[in-house]
Amino acid sequence: MCYNYGMDFSFQAMQLNTEFVKVKDFLMTYVKVLLDYNVNVNLISRKITPEGLGALLNETLIVQENLSFDFVVDAGSGNGILGIPTAILNESKKIVLVEPRQKKAQFLIHAVNLLGLKNVEVKGISIEEYLKSTSRKNLSLIARGFPELSVFSLYLKKYWISEAVIITSENKIKNNSKDLESLSKRIYNVPLRNELKILKIWRT
Repeated sequence: MCYNYGMDFSFQAMQLNTEFVKVKDFLMTYVKVLLDYNVNVNLISRKITPEGLGALLNETLIVQENLSFDFVVDAGSGNGILGIPTAILNESKKIVLVEPRQKKAQFLIHAVNLLGLKNVEVKGISIEEYLKSTSRKNLSLIARGFPELSVFSLYLKKYWISEAVIITSENKIKNNSKDLESLSKRIYNVPLRNELKILKIWRT
């Protein structure tokens, strides 16, 4: 079964830049792959609308515009809707998709191979295992829907990574304010998504 949403879904409602327009077809191919695979493996809500997918991609645009480094690690990549578009939009960056759930890791490998993304590597392990194993410290850690926001302050301090850019809620930011006290941070609004924020944190 293959989804067909008429795939021109509300890109015009997003804050489009020139680079995004250039790769629009590539991103639409990724979305088709995601929805088709989702028939058999639960990667994203089966009730999601084209407008909902457009909103998720718009959030990815905001994240990738705030990355300071050319090595990016997507923590708990899941369906790849944060890491894969970031890779498509930034061919010169190295993107590592870290996903411990093997069914989702298999989808990520499938999507990366189908899209021919040469700048992407998939790791089927936990983010902590990955950070312990890598010697690279000048990297941007990205995430959305991560269950515990406080762990990112630990990762910044314990593993000496450079920055984290996270899609999260305003309440989570408030609830983790003590953990974030010793870090520099910026908070960005997400257009049309009042409940969400983009949190960028780095060591002072």
